Amino acid sequence: MDKMQKSSVEHKLRERVKELTCLYDVTSAVLQHDGTIDVTLDRICNIVKAAYQYPNDAVIELWLESHYILTAAIPLSSVTQVSAINVFDEDLGFIKVHYNMELYSSAHFLDEEQLLLDKVAHEIGNFFEKLIIMEREKLFQSNIAQADRRAVLHEITAGIAHELNTPLANILGFAELIKENDLSVQINEDVSKIIKSAIYSREIVKKLLLFSGEMPSNPEVIDVKESILQCLSILSPNFRKKNLDFIFICDDQSYIMFFDNIQLTQIIFNLALNAIYASPDGGIIKVRLYKEKRVMVIEMEDEGEGVPEKLMSKVFEPFFTTKPVGVGTGLGLSVVQGIVKTNGGTIQILANKPLGAVFKIRLPIIKKYGIEERKSFDS
Repeated sequence: MDKMQKSSVEHKLRERVKELTCLYDVTSAVLQHDGTIDVTLDRICNIVKAAYQYPNDAVIELWLESHYILTAAIPLSSVTQVSAINVFDEDLGFIKVHYNMELYSSAHFLDEEQLLLDKVAHEIGNFFEKLIIMEREKLFQSNIAQADRRAVLHEITAGIAHELNTPLANILGFAELIKENDLSVQINEDVSKIIKSAIYSREIVKKLLLFSGEMPSNPEVIDVKESILQCLSILSPNFRKKNLDFIFICDDQSYIMFFDNIQLTQIIFNLALNAIYASPDGGIIKVRLYKEKRVMVIEMEDEGEGVPEKLMSKVFEPFFTTKPVGVGTGLGLSVVQGIVKTNGGTIQILANKPLGAVFKIRLPIIKKYGIEERKSFDS
């Protein structure tokens, strides 16, 4: 073997060792991943750079969804070798090697380097797939844990509500009896306060029962428009107290559906009371009712400060409230969400520009119970 042949063989062996070392180091980088994706991808890019024939002049570019890595500035004109990164049978990015065109041509890339780049791209795709699977598993476990907590909470809540029902009924009954038989002004005033507090407590118990799913649903044919107007009329003193106006926006078409009227009343009452609390004095609350194909849409719009982004995910949690102690129970919106979900609907919070919030409820229209089946839908 002459000197030139020997040099060529040694060169190929060195390149082969570099390629094998590259694959080993890429695998190690994936196994040592510490949770920061960009750090791992940057490490892989530098490993690939070192594996090429001209590492000092090679620029590695990697793009994968929202992740973008460059080992150096890309030359204005370059020759490249590229491989697509495939994740779950979909091309989501690439890894590319650049050489300055003024110094190199495509002939300076080896076929073995293309094979190496393809293998690295495959490793990166597998790495990203594992991350997605782990994230899905984490979310699944979180949802299971949350469902378990809610189930326990529902059970405890139902038990508390049932235990409170009897003593509250006794307090209310005896207080009303005292009021009927005692003419003392002071005693009457005191008993009236007891009755008022007992009624308020009874309403909380009703909300607890609704939240826990213990109150049976009694659907009937109702006129949604009339039910909403009746609720708003009952709340007139609350509107007047803060000098608020409400506007009910609805067209003339029929809004008949099969629904539990008590549950609809709970939805409107809770949303309206929240809107009243959030609204500034002299503000306007708008209530819209309209249809979207087989869907009944109710919107409650206020002119308050709106719901901060960080609280969006919390407002429907049971017992969460931003109101002062003694003003709110924190069950209103969780009750509304429970009723809406039970009936196959959805509830959203939207920003009301320039101020306030819009609570948007979508309920599937059911006309005949037992004939038209209630179906859930995506918002």
